[in-house]
Amino acid sequence: MIYLDTNVLVAYVNPKDGLHDRATSLVSRYSGKKMFVSQLVVLELYSVFSRVMAVGDVELEALVSYVMDRCGVELVDVEWSELYARSLSYANKLKLKTLDLLHVVAAYLLGTGTLISFDRDLNDRRGLIKSVLGIEVVGFQL
Repeated sequence: MIYLDTNVLVAYVNPKDGLHDRATSLVSRYSGKKMFVSQLVVLELYSVFSRVMAVGDVELEALVSYVMDRCGVELVDVEWSELYARSLSYANKLKLKTLDLLHVVAAYLLGTGTLISFDRDLNDRRGLIKSVLGIEVVGFQL
């Protein structure tokens, strides 16, 4: 199972994004495997698109749905209380920013083996994340 970070989905659907080709390559590389996102990714997509585009609520919902369909990802719910508790327990081990920590722990709780992200901190700490949680972070390296 593959967890996709928000920045990968945005880059994948936007040909003008500087990371579009890399996103396309990574999504293609893992095609055939189950790819998913948590509610956190959906929330970030709503937030990103609402800030950069002048759309109404209906169009915003349709845009987020389109992005998820286009990327072939499935939304899998993460229980907030468990995500919160586990994130607290891993915060001092991983030393990530809050949203990065939440994504990594959500991926862990959902049983992923791979997290695809263009976030520099996640990629810089990929060895630590692998040793602590068993999750391979892929993004800048192919």
